[in-house]
Amino acid sequence: MTLTLVPSSAEPALAIRDHLVPLVRQQGTIEVQRDAVRLVVLRRGEWRIEHWTPFNDLAPGDAASPGYRHALSQQRGLPDLAYGLDLWHGGARVLRVLWSDSGAFELAEFARGAWEAEALTL
Repeated sequence: MTLTLVPSSAEPALAIRDHLVPLVRQQGTIEVQRDAVRLVVLRRGEWRIEHWTPFNDLAPGDAASPGYRHALSQQRGLPDLAYGLDLWHGGARVLRVLWSDSGAFELAEFARGAWEAEALTL
């Protein structure tokens, strides 16, 4: 059984996410870009940052309009948490956060520790 620690406040985890997402988008390498996902990974020493976003090739006849895609996403009852960030330190996953364009999020894993301050300096 895996123990998942979730703090009473998600603010520290979201601050780490907000700090790391631009970094991995700018300096990471696309490792997967097919089907429903685009995975970008950044490695720095003991750190591995994985960020995924939705990715779908358009089928012939599909509308390419962002407005059309947004309208389709609004037809779902529950928020679609299509974005994610996994943070690994020393081979262990210490953070997993999922979120949507609407701002909804889920803190799936957050193992508090000294690594948090170091992550904010990357």
